[in-house]
Amino acid sequence: MAMTAAAAWLPSTASRRRILASPLPPLAAPISIHMPRRAPPPRPIPPKPRLVVASAQFDFSRAVQTAWRVGNDAVEAGSNLVPGSVPRPIARIGVAFAAVAVALFLVKSVVSTALFVLAMMGLIYLGFLAMNPKEASGSRLDEAMGDPSEDPVEEARRIMEKYK
Repeated sequence: MAMTAAAAWLPSTASRRRILASPLPPLAAPISIHMPRRAPPPRPIPPKPRLVVASAQFDFSRAVQTAWRVGNDAVEAGSNLVPGSVPRPIARIGVAFAAVAVALFLVKSVVSTALFVLAMMGLIYLGFLAMNPKEASGSRLDEAMGDPSEDPVEEARRIMEKYK
């Protein structure tokens, strides 16, 4: 049954041989329909819509609300880790105090590190100025003012003579 249905769809052997034996240019399809195409008429270019820029300003109240919501979720999740024998309000208060203590410790660590780095930078700069007195800000002003009797051209000649 399946063979007869498949045979009905296939062309006869003679017609297949004739199609395969016909001279075709390389890469040409056996059936080619050529219809001239007309180019569509040019469409007018639609005007571009105006660019709308959304406000990208920082919304402080929304940030505070989000932080509050995240904090409440964190306290609730932490209080779920406390054993059930501890009343929920006390567990929530304990978890909140622990979270605040950890947050303050982290902020204190960052601030103290920043202050230590700034203090070390200041000490290093003071040491540099002590070892290089010409780099002090007061002497720069003296060099910029210069001696009015010195001519820049004469100074340039003196430098050129030095490196001749």
